[in-house]
Amino acid sequence: MTTTIAIVLFDGVDELDAVGPLEVLRGAAAHGADLSVRLVTRTEPLEVTGNHGLRLRADAVYQPGADILLVPGGGWIARAEAGAWAEAERGDWLPLVRAAAESGTVLAGVCTGVMLLARAGVIGARPATTHHGAKAELEADGVKVVDERVVDAGGLVTAGGVTSGIDLALRLVERVAGPAAAEAEAEWLEYPWSPEGAGEAAGQRGSGGHTITTEPVLGVVTARWGGEVVAESRNALLLRETGLAPVTYFPIEDVRTDLMHRTDFHTTCPFKGEASYWGIDVGWRRAENIAWAYEDPRPERADLKGRIAFYQQRLDAFYVREGS
Repeated sequence: MTTTIAIVLFDGVDELDAVGPLEVLRGAAAHGADLSVRLVTRTEPLEVTGNHGLRLRADAVYQPGADILLVPGGGWIARAEAGAWAEAERGDWLPLVRAAAESGTVLAGVCTGVMLLARAGVIGARPATTHHGAKAELEADGVKVVDERVVDAGGLVTAGGVTSGIDLALRLVERVAGPAAAEAEAEWLEYPWSPEGAGEAAGQRGSGGHTITTEPVLGVVTARWGGEVVAESRNALLLRETGLAPVTYFPIEDVRTDLMHRTDFHTTCPFKGEASYWGIDVGWRRAENIAWAYEDPRPERADLKGRIAFYQQRLDAFYVREGS
């Protein structure tokens, strides 16, 4: 199934924030990746003027339903009259971003576009990064700021300064089409990138490399949504991964799968394998892509087989009780 990606445009957008990812993603599509990319504005006219005067024309007015919504930045630090700051102050994009997050759309933020996501209130407890000139402000908003070029937190992928939008787009290609496709696109662009480095060039990556560890959760872990306990377990597993927030995996037998339905969405992690996604239906409430599982994980992550994880920030409640 084709993965659809919408890249937001607005007056004052930093051109490279939008065009860098556009070239990577459309290039990957042209080389066989199963994805479709559109530039979108909130309303007509479709033409906007970027931060450096470049005129850009969108493909369409934004409509909900994209698998990935990519938000660029521009003008935030300068508090410019046009750009991400102005869009946040105007507020028209904020409910659309929140609705996309609630529907299960993966959110991607480039540079100070991440600040627009933060203003929309969709980052929550997940780690994120942004342009170095806005990191203190992002942290002041309660976000766990990670000093990495790209931070992949599952349903939220963020990138730092302007050129890191290319790294973010390659990460999305990796998730959609696999590491080989991303490496091939980076080679075509003559851009230094590898899955292991996640595009973190010139000393952005620590010497420790990428690590994943798991450990039992001590106590009873409960996840609630829509007035129901959707998962509860004494045998949950906590996964810790470089650059990401810890994730709790429930044994599938401790999850209310009768309240859940499979979706068509899939992502690929070079360290864990392909993830399948589930939504939840309880009464009139419905949430898409709120949970995922590695049903056939890579051999080194066999401990995840038969387990399901939830986006904690999208649940109504998530807590651990000590004892048995």
